[in-house]
Amino acid sequence: MMSRTLLFSSVVQFSLATAHVIISLLELMAAFATSASAADNYFANPGGNELFVGGFFVYVVNTFAQELLLIWRLYVIWGRNFKICIIPFIIWMLHCIIASIAVSGFIPATATPLTRNVHSYGLAGWGLETGVNFLASGGIAYRLWHAGRRTAVLTGRPNYKASFFIIIECGALITTCTTVMFSLYAANKPEGLVGVGAATQIATASPLLIIARVGFAMSKRKTVSAATTFSTLPNPLQVNVNRASYAYKDYQLDDISAGGSGLRDTKETKLGIAA
Repeated sequence: MMSRTLLFSSVVQFSLATAHVIISLLELMAAFATSASAADNYFANPGGNELFVGGFFVYVVNTFAQELLLIWRLYVIWGRNFKICIIPFIIWMLHCIIASIAVSGFIPATATPLTRNVHSYGLAGWGLETGVNFLASGGIAYRLWHAGRRTAVLTGRPNYKASFFIIIECGALITTCTTVMFSLYAANKPEGLVGVGAATQIATASPLLIIARVGFAMSKRKTVSAATTFSTLPNPLQVNVNRASYAYKDYQLDDISAGGSGLRDTKETKLGIAA
């Protein structure tokens, strides 16, 4: 079930990221086909631009999928306890609603990034996105840290340390990107909207980076375990059997009535054991 969920989410996010790259390429071709001033106006006044609205919509849907996958990870790592996911899930639903309103605000031809509804809803949407990523990543990291401390009492060493740092770095990656765009957009600079292109790829890479790092760690652990097993096996037991024969003459004695000279063979078997 878990592998199917991860596979499905990876396919969806890869598809959305690929679609956004195609739309971004068409936007750049349309923006820089005439002059540099036209490019400035293209991103400064995107109202009524179907390509811009379409690319922004793909971006927000991709972030919805990334956040939902993160909440699902939080749900699984806390023993499928839905109570721990209530607050992040509510914030996620608010983010979906507000971000959709912000994107739809660019549909009118007179809309600009500084339009009151677009600007306010855009800032609120990025703030809620930061909150979802912070809470979900923090909840997962705390669970791993707490489990590592409990098992360290038995094993004598901290466990889940690698997984803890993977969650921290991936959560910090998307949170930092969102915070930078939020700060630029709050300062009334259009660079905040231009950063959507990079944010889409980061939102796709963050959950996949967790899968790749965990898979790499598991394969490395299996390799080291196999090598350790082979190195600790004892050398094979070798048994050499040598058979030697000795012959000597037995001379006739007076007190032996029926006798005669002959050969008596004695056989001795020696076992040599070498490890």
